[in-house]
Amino acid sequence: MKPLQLFALLVSLIASLALLSWIMTKATARSQANAPGRPHQQTPADGEHPDGEPEDKDIHKTNPFNPASGAQLPKLEIAEKEFQFGRMALGATGEHDFVIKNVGTAPAKIARGPVQCKCTLAKLANGELQPGEETVIHLSWTPRDGGPFSQSATIWTDDPENQEIKLIVSGEMFPEVSIAPTNGWTLGPISNSNDVPLEGYIESAVFEKFELTKIDVSSDRVELEAVPYPKEELEAKQLSSGYHLRGRLKGLETPQPIKEMITVHTDLKNLPKVEFPVTGSRTGSITIIGPNWFSGNRLLNIGQVSAEKGKEVKLTVILPPQEEELKLLEVTANPGFLTAQLKPEQVGKDLPRERYTLLVNVPANSPKGVWPEGAPGVLMLKTNHPIVQTLDIKVNLIIE
Repeated sequence: MKPLQLFALLVSLIASLALLSWIMTKATARSQANAPGRPHQQTPADGEHPDGEPEDKDIHKTNPFNPASGAQLPKLEIAEKEFQFGRMALGATGEHDFVIKNVGTAPAKIARGPVQCKCTLAKLANGELQPGEETVIHLSWTPRDGGPFSQSATIWTDDPENQEIKLIVSGEMFPEVSIAPTNGWTLGPISNSNDVPLEGYIESAVFEKFELTKIDVSSDRVELEAVPYPKEELEAKQLSSGYHLRGRLKGLETPQPIKEMITVHTDLKNLPKVEFPVTGSRTGSITIIGPNWFSGNRLLNIGQVSAEKGKEVKLTVILPPQEEELKLLEVTANPGFLTAQLKPEQVGKDLPRERYTLLVNVPANSPKGVWPEGAPGVLMLKTNHPIVQTLDIKVNLIIE
């Protein structure tokens, strides 16, 4: 091989090795950055402000000025360096102007430094603030989280006694309105015909005043009124305004599902109305719960059972207390091999409701057969309870 060809080959080999080394270095750095357990740090892209907005190129990380010198000097005066904004609605934008005046005898140079919020400096002639002249620095901010906040902006100057001016705005963020119950009233099973109270509120730590203009209800079975918080309660809760919501669901005599809607209208721009669903069910005197129990049809779906092994199913029975412990006086079954028994779990005259376990048993070595939905089996239970004297249960069953 000629010397010139050997030299070209050597140069090509060196370039290839350099490229391979660069690729491996980048891959290693990327792997380390994404390694498990290593916190992911999201840094702003070039030219981007920490809050995600484009960064102004006139913002300087360090003071670009040397302190002024000589017989004539600038002297900057600012009436306030910190502004307490107070309460703000979550997601709202606050604004405030700071005024800086040059009370010195020479022009003052001013530039913006690092900021945590938007900072606008009024345009200065020749980039300087002349003696006796004042300028406005406008800050605006939109905190994203509830609770106290504090944001700042730095102003650089060539005033030898005031080279760095830190402007601070602070306050506290609150939701515009707080509401309870947030998803309406979920009443669950109701076993009696008594009225059910409805309690809630709509309140604000931000708005000094707002009105509930109208309350609509889906039927005359529900009632609701709004009562303004008294001054003492507002002060105790550190609120600006609020209303108690007080009402009732009128007692229902017969078992049925409960599905009502209460709509509260307001004069708030961002919350013209609040809807409160009222849901639950008016049950009978007795409530039965358990796997494969269908209360609407009073049906127990036992499913497939091995004729050789049999099967036992547990249901929970809840009902009002009586003087005596609940007992089964008689059990009649079709098919006749089905059995049932009660076991007390939580009983006592002082309890609002007693709880029992009902065991339904398909004995081992029972005859094969099918009791489908169209022709189910039946358990007929007689009790010593004055309200629930009889209880009929349909049974779906396949014995193989």
